[in-house]
Formats: sequence, structure tokens, C-alpha cells
Amino acid sequence: MPIRATYVMRNGRLVRKRKNPSLSSGAAGPQIMSDIAPYRTAATDVATGKRAVIGGRRQHREFLRRNGYVELGNDYEPPQRDELSRTDRVADIRRVLDG
Repeated sequence: MPIRATYVMRNGRLVRKRKNPSLSSGAAGPQIMSDIAPYRTAATDVATGKRAVIGGRRQHREFLRRNGYVELGNDYEPPQRDELSRTDRVADIRRVLDG
């Protein structure tokens, strides 16, 4: 038994802390992600003029590419400011001050 050990309370008893064997097991299998469920698009397809039914990720990517659509995520992008030249800024200030 080691000289120093860490103990935790489990079920009202003080027991020696140990790592969860299921978390440290190296025998983890492959992780497989299922395909997306079929859905009807919100936008129309330029080829048919109708809303298409998409049945998988590949069809989803092809639909976006074919129609020139861009999928937006939930990542925040700060708004881009227009860079004005010095003369444009001076002109804007004069326009506001002159009313």
C-alpha cells in the first residue's frame, strides 16, 4: 500500500480513489456516426424548381454545391467594418456637421 493515497466518500464510506477502468481502457472500438435522416430542403433546387428530399450527407453537400448555397453554422463572426480612407472620413464628418 502506498504511503500517500487519495480517498473519496462513496455511499457514505471513505474508500481509496482509483481511476475508472472503463475510461482508461485502450480496447475502445471504432466510433461510427450515423447518416442524417431524410429531410425536405427549405430552398428550391435550381435544376427542378422544387424542394428536394435529401437522404444523406453526400446529397446535402451536392445540393448546396449545385445551387450555390452556403451552410451557416453557429460560429460567431464579428461584423466587418468598412475601412474608410482619411478623405472619406473627413467628408462624412463634414456632412454630419453641416446637417
